[in-house]
Amino acid sequence: MIAALLAMQTRAITDPAARTAMEAMLTRVEALGTVHRRLYQSNNVERFDVAEFARDLATDLVRGSGDRIRLHLDLEAVEIPVAKAPPVALMMNELITNALKHAFPNDRPGRLSVTVAPDSAYFTIKIADDGVGMPVQVMEQRSFGKRLIGTLCRQLSASIAWMNNDPGTIVSIRLPREMAGGLEAS
Repeated sequence: MIAALLAMQTRAITDPAARTAMEAMLTRVEALGTVHRRLYQSNNVERFDVAEFARDLATDLVRGSGDRIRLHLDLEAVEIPVAKAPPVALMMNELITNALKHAFPNDRPGRLSVTVAPDSAYFTIKIADDGVGMPVQVMEQRSFGKRLIGTLCRQLSASIAWMNNDPGTIVSIRLPREMAGGLEAS
């Protein structure tokens, strides 16, 4: 319902910058909608499978960008408490969307890889592309998306690394599987 309202409002916006901002917000709301849909369809409403969500999200986003991007998935099942699902989903949506938007300009073809891998009490989410790379000034920029990701990482007690992939970019997030305490359900 919220996504439909945002979509209707977006169609009415004539200012290109405002329209772009609203479209970005719409993709974030849709990612949260996917989390909730998966939870309602699940037999276990207390745990959330990050790998299955990553598969759905990445497939949908890449499909929406046409057939010029090849998607590679390396996903191992990782279940987390349901309260962590919305912030994890927002981070993944932001990173995959940004890679598709910025790594492959002018309809450049390429490859996007999404990895979810467990490691003892932690797990890693890695988004890698073979695109044009991220200039240093962009890596140091504090855009809304990067601020959002930084806030979510702090909320989840996660660490994040932005690296050159030569060609392209890798973003790797390491998160504890269980709650570190203090995370409120949204």
